[in-house]
Amino acid sequence: MFKNSVKLLCANFDKVWKLLVYHILSIGLCIGLICVFYNYYIDAGTIALNESSLKTFTLTGTFYGSTLADGLTAVADFVIIFFREIFSNVGIGIYFVIIAFILLPLLLNVGKIVTCEMMYGYMSSCQKQSFTGIYLKMLRSSFSYAIVKVFYSMPFNALIVLSMWALTRVDNEIFDYIMPFAFVIVPALFMAFKETFNAGWAPAKVVYNQNVFKSFNIGMRAVLRRGARVFSTSFVIFLLAIVLSMVIGVYAIIIILPLISPLIHIFEMVMFFSSQGMRFYVDNDTILSPKRLEEVDRIEDAKFIL
Repeated sequence: MFKNSVKLLCANFDKVWKLLVYHILSIGLCIGLICVFYNYYIDAGTIALNESSLKTFTLTGTFYGSTLADGLTAVADFVIIFFREIFSNVGIGIYFVIIAFILLPLLLNVGKIVTCEMMYGYMSSCQKQSFTGIYLKMLRSSFSYAIVKVFYSMPFNALIVLSMWALTRVDNEIFDYIMPFAFVIVPALFMAFKETFNAGWAPAKVVYNQNVFKSFNIGMRAVLRRGARVFSTSFVIFLLAIVLSMVIGVYAIIIILPLISPLIHIFEMVMFFSSQGMRFYVDNDTILSPKRLEEVDRIEDAKFIL
């Protein structure tokens, strides 16, 4: 699945640019809304920056600068202090949370459905489609998926953030040497866990055009047919992303984020097509034929074939 996902990413690299532009516009919109209280957030950020020593984080990497543990601790401290400061005014704090943690993920999830729909056209019939056209056509359907997905993902996201915060709270000299390995493996495991419970949802929504909750059930059945493969492939993807970020440093985000998002979307489509036994294009000249449903389902699951 990883190999075919990378092949499809290379064959559809135009979608990477389209999704990147959409992400930039979405982030720009949210930043514009946040700028309503620009001075307030800048003051809070300045206080957090001075109290957390975050400036040293830009010099932190696996092979240079201060230790990774110090850099991550500085980031965690900055976030805690920043939210402490902005919630000195509860209304402004809630406004920031709504924009950053509800509106922005909602917009990104709408883009996810659009990308999956474009990949469905390519994988099923080698068809190229307009991002804007698909976006407008599927806006109502994708919005319902996006709003439910935002709230469904919150416990998973909280678990990931909590695991990373807990790593920065360990104060032990010996653990400083283990920290790089722990910070790579632990978040990657939790992210793979989250992906396993999300991987089939958007593809099922696109392929079968059912409501949000029925699509989730169809997607979970598809994932469970090859759950170990989905988890392990997701773990490899996130592991590579985190390792590259650590090796290159904080600036790796500029390179990795535009690639990791479409790669995950494509991986989910590959997983769903493979699990459902659906033939699909890997590139313009290659069609892959996975095992049919009746060859991979258990006897007690046969009722779902019809």
